[in-house]
Amino acid sequence: MNSAEWPIRVESVTAAALTEWRTGDQLEPNRAGGWQLVYVRSGIVEEFCDDRRVPLRAGHILFHQPEETHAMRAVGEVPPEVLRVEFTCDGPGMDLFRGRHLLTNAAERSCLRLLTDAAHEVFVPPAAPGDRPVPRSEQPFGARELLALYLSQLLYLTARRMRRTRRPGPRARAEQNQAALVDGVRLYFSEHIDEPLTLAQVCRANNCNRAALQQAFKARVHLGPMEVFSRMKAEQAGVLLAQGYSSGEVARMLCYSSQAWFSRRFTALTGQTPGQYRRAPRPLHLCEW
Repeated sequence: MNSAEWPIRVESVTAAALTEWRTGDQLEPNRAGGWQLVYVRSGIVEEFCDDRRVPLRAGHILFHQPEETHAMRAVGEVPPEVLRVEFTCDGPGMDLFRGRHLLTNAAERSCLRLLTDAAHEVFVPPAAPGDRPVPRSEQPFGARELLALYLSQLLYLTARRMRRTRRPGPRARAEQNQAALVDGVRLYFSEHIDEPLTLAQVCRANNCNRAALQQAFKARVHLGPMEVFSRMKAEQAGVLLAQGYSSGEVARMLCYSSQAWFSRRFTALTGQTPGQYRRAPRPLHLCEW
């Protein structure tokens, strides 16, 4: 079946904005008049679809269908950024999106960046999370048409991928969930690289239990989560040492418990003391998997 037999027609985009939420903020229940696309650019949220709760991590999209009651809660320790696009759309192709949420691929994320930029040209971002964006009084030539085109492109890209791919079985879904968890935690690590994180903190921030987190990291990268964090921290330490900071300064900046502990960990991971590395820095590749 080709696209002429399975069309998707975006009629209008009624609201669109990328909003940063504070942890604990909530979007009150609302009934969708048309379709709504939700894209989590960073952080973690819980999206509610009628009586169904769907956790969404960075990189995931979800579609609310017309007449569905939806709400949202920002969770975790990273303030999430969420793009919401309300639109009216027709065509049997939209049946593919009913009740669906999925992890975006590179082509879809590229399209979402264009969609986000176009949304900013057409709508004034809301003053507070949960407020509705309003159209700008002056818009660049063709901005609204480009917004609809980028949305159509995203829908066709995603629909084509869903039609090409069989619905994953339990094992494939488990692997996808593990990959999403690892990606989300690595993003969390990078945003908290200068903090002395514990495994309990990481689990709370990413809404997972210790066993699931350790199992996901062992399966995907063959290392424990805190070992990955230690390697990421050492790579950042190498960047700071190369910039001329002393071992003591780096230890304080990255919240190591002491300069001696930093020196031991850095030497164990790189084969060089911080002083040796500072005199002859080179790229570190401690997180390639």
